[in-house]
Amino acid sequence: MQRQPKSPLYFETGPDNEPTMTVSPGEVFEVETQMNRGPDPSEAPDELREEFLELRNPSSRGGNPSSGAIWIEGAKPGDMLVVHIENIEPHGIGYTQYRGSTGAMPGWLGPSNVGPTAKVVRIRDGEIIWNDRFSIPIAPMLGCVGVAPFRERHHNGWAGVWGGNFDIQEVTTGASVLIPIQVEGALLHIGDMHARQGDGEICGGGGIETGGIATLRVELRDLPERMTWPRIENAEYIMTTAQAKPAEEAFRTALAEMIIWLEDEYRFERKEAYMFLAQVLEARVTQFVNPTYSYVAKVQKKYLEWTGS
Repeated sequence: MQRQPKSPLYFETGPDNEPTMTVSPGEVFEVETQMNRGPDPSEAPDELREEFLELRNPSSRGGNPSSGAIWIEGAKPGDMLVVHIENIEPHGIGYTQYRGSTGAMPGWLGPSNVGPTAKVVRIRDGEIIWNDRFSIPIAPMLGCVGVAPFRERHHNGWAGVWGGNFDIQEVTTGASVLIPIQVEGALLHIGDMHARQGDGEICGGGGIETGGIATLRVELRDLPERMTWPRIENAEYIMTTAQAKPAEEAFRTALAEMIIWLEDEYRFERKEAYMFLAQVLEARVTQFVNPTYSYVAKVQKKYLEWTGS
């Protein structure tokens, strides 16, 4: 099985990133992701410091590095890339960090009420060891899954129609991420693994930021005519995504993309789709601290069985 190592690292996603590995549709492959740089090692507990130093990103160039740029054989603009996430296995160290100010912090609290802080943790046996009394189950996810945008370059804090830094917890084992391809070869970028993340990603530096091994498989499909933004599917849900600021614009876009999906694939009339979503739609902001905010809109597939799609 091929493996994309965590070098070379790309801190920006762009159409001129040199491909680092070539995979074929249907091929199962692995990507080793790089943990972000995180806090100064002096803030790590003594027993974790050496391993943290070994695993943290040695570069201060930027955040959310992607492990290479993966060329997909046969991918061309106008197709859709489907990234099937077979498994995510995080490394044994992670951290979360707050630098004292994010867009999620209510202004009336002021930065001095929390202040810069960080926590380096052990990840072991499916648990995040928070302290000697308490642990949290892992829920591994990939923060960044994207293809190269046409003409533009974006640092890896951004997300958009090309995918990128979603920070959506549903991008996890068993999910498929569907992204419109914009350049030949797609140039798949993978990174920003979290062992777990709460909604809003309010610290800015996580989630429990970590690295690890993602096992993936890709597929090429025809791009639905009216699909613009990435979609996510798993066994239970269909999901649309959007990134914008303010957050309500991201919600409106994700809602519109869901209506289009219901019209085109599930044969809803628009007025019925709108009323239907008013009863079953699940939607939330998953991160509130990047240059644009991420929204996911979800519909359980059990509500769509009657459509005979």
